[in-house]
Amino acid sequence: MASITKKIKKGRPYYYAVESKRINGKPRIVWQKYLGTLEAIVNRTEDAKPPKPKHTVIFEAGGIAALLRITQRLKLLDLINKVSPKREQGPTVGHYIILAALNRALEPLSKLAIGNWYEQTVLRRLWGFDKSAFTSQRFWDHMDRISEQDIEHIQEELVPRIEREFGIDARILLYDTTNFFTFLATTNGRSGLAQRGHSKQKRDDLRQIGLALLVTRDFQIPLFHKVYPGNIPDISLFPQLTGELVDRYKKVTGKTPEATLVFDKGNVTDDGMEDLVVGDAHFVAALSANQCADLLATPHEEFQPIDGMPGAQAFDTTTTMWGKSCRIVVLYTESFFTQQLQGVTQNLVKCQKKLLDLAKSLGRWRQGKSRGKKPTVRSVRMRVNDILSAQFMKKLIHTDVKEDTTSSIPRLNYSVDHAALQHLSQERLGRTVLVSDHMQWSARQIIEAYRSLSVVEDAFKNMKNTDFLRWQPAHHWTDQKLRVHALYCVLALLIASLARKVALEAGINLTLPALLKELSAIREVAVIYPPGTLARPKDHITLSRMSARQKKLAQALEIGETLGQIG
Repeated sequence: MASITKKIKKGRPYYYAVESKRINGKPRIVWQKYLGTLEAIVNRTEDAKPPKPKHTVIFEAGGIAALLRITQRLKLLDLINKVSPKREQGPTVGHYIILAALNRALEPLSKLAIGNWYEQTVLRRLWGFDKSAFTSQRFWDHMDRISEQDIEHIQEELVPRIEREFGIDARILLYDTTNFFTFLATTNGRSGLAQRGHSKQKRDDLRQIGLALLVTRDFQIPLFHKVYPGNIPDISLFPQLTGELVDRYKKVTGKTPEATLVFDKGNVTDDGMEDLVVGDAHFVAALSANQCADLLATPHEEFQPIDGMPGAQAFDTTTTMWGKSCRIVVLYTESFFTQQLQGVTQNLVKCQKKLLDLAKSLGRWRQGKSRGKKPTVRSVRMRVNDILSAQFMKKLIHTDVKEDTTSSIPRLNYSVDHAALQHLSQERLGRTVLVSDHMQWSARQIIEAYRSLSVVEDAFKNMKNTDFLRWQPAHHWTDQKLRVHALYCVLALLIASLARKVALEAGINLTLPALLKELSAIREVAVIYPPGTLARPKDHITLSRMSARQKKLAQALEIGETLGQIG
């Protein structure tokens, strides 16, 4: 057994570790090691303590690794580079598009700022490119290499890859459109896509771009997108896209008999519907009021309750439309009735107030108390027409504008048509007319398919989110770059939706924004130690402390494997 002993040499104590054994019955030192003075022993003990790190470097990791893993499973980098090849020097076109998609999904930034963001993520370690490779000019140069045909090719190639790797439920496919405003100047003539039109974000003063999207009902996985000029209404766009939709429908579904295309009434035209029928595509759609006025007026006594849908009733019939037998479902719901009635009531109040103010203004003119441009019967009627522009108001409020013979100033009288209001409540409000070629489906199946369109609205809301998946701002001013911008924005939605699908299959049910927020909170930490320290540990990389949910997400989305931190 070893022990420590002290020896005095030249008046100074020195210490040794010794081990003694009995030899021939007498104790003998069989091993010893010089330890030095007491001060030296203490110093070595201090040095043996774990040194404090010099500093740590924190990188965004969880969201990057999870979404990057989705792109790897889709072999997206290889696909883009196959479609748009370049010589092997620095990042490929695929690297730029994937970086832009990851950035749009997690922290949307301009191309001027994206290089610094890249430097602060794990992509810098995984890809190994210097941030100088991702300047705005480099981005624009590589975006120029992708044509509209390339975008179509990438979309077509992606669909079978999604099916093979993740699986697609193609029984219900949802189509809808939206638009995004831009800040392109009116004098900028380089973009035909950015046009003024009806803005769904209430920015009619700005030029905008339209986006048509085809997604799955489950998880809102985008399978097809198309950008179009912002001044084209949905009803004009749909016939133009019908051929492409039918082609994509057949490629995705393999002409599965159960597959159905669902869209809203703003897209229903005779030309477009006839093309769908010729293309043998099943459909569920809503009809506008002018297409089915007689059906909307169906007496309420003919409606029947729908099992499993409280507060809903339906009238079910069949007819021939576009040369095909179709099933018609007139749906009435109490909640929709209440919403519409509230809207009508509010508009009635607003309109009457504006009409009263206009009438008082004309009265001041007759009394000689107003100045400016003198009102005329024509100008007052134009103003009245503008006031009554809200839905149903022209039918519910009667107005009379005529010139006063003594003052030549118009007089305005108005009244509410209570009989028309009662008729509207009994035969119009709360009703939606649906049409489908599924003759064997129940009314409930048709209604449920149509109500699925709300998930497309969720996808558009996500693309207008200020934190994740954001389309805006689009700092581009040519159609070609705007199309590429749309490509990586839709790719961002695609990989995030697939990540949500994987998470849900692992038992973690989160909305897309909540999932991306949870993943973004997982950070990679590089621990750096000061140089020259005795027993200095190696610099190392670890993940930040994770919650139980984050650990489960990391396992399901293979974050550790992507980062090279298996186990």
